[in-house]
Amino acid sequence: MSRTAFLIFVSVALTLASCNMPGKQEQMVLEERVLEEETMENIFYEMHLADAMVSLRLVQVDGHTSLTQYQVDSLIYESIYDKYGCTRESFEESILWYLENEPNKLRGIYERIVERFNQNIAEIGGSKTDSTALENNTL
Repeated sequence: MSRTAFLIFVSVALTLASCNMPGKQEQMVLEERVLEEETMENIFYEMHLADAMVSLRLVQVDGHTSLTQYQVDSLIYESIYDKYGCTRESFEESILWYLENEPNKLRGIYERIVERFNQNIAEIGGSKTDSTALENNTL
């Protein structure tokens, strides 16, 4: 095989290989759009907190008395997405990416969320104990 024929063969092979890599290119573009762990954690945390508040009827959406639970959650979630500069679609896309590519990171995110809630519960419990002790002059 002559040098020219070899170069043509290599060029054609590289061209064909690059044409067969759209999945790889799509994956690279998707990875660039994936939300960072800290952002994912904060969004999940605020969503769960909002869910609890709505469930306990601590939060109501003014002027929207006929909204369903789902509609209230959607309004609240949209404000959370806005706060972190993302959309529902990019958040869901990020969840899927973590599930498929970094499930241990997603598990870690949820473990940190649970720790945050436990810490909040402990702080609330501690502040109630402190206020009770102050009221009873036992501190």
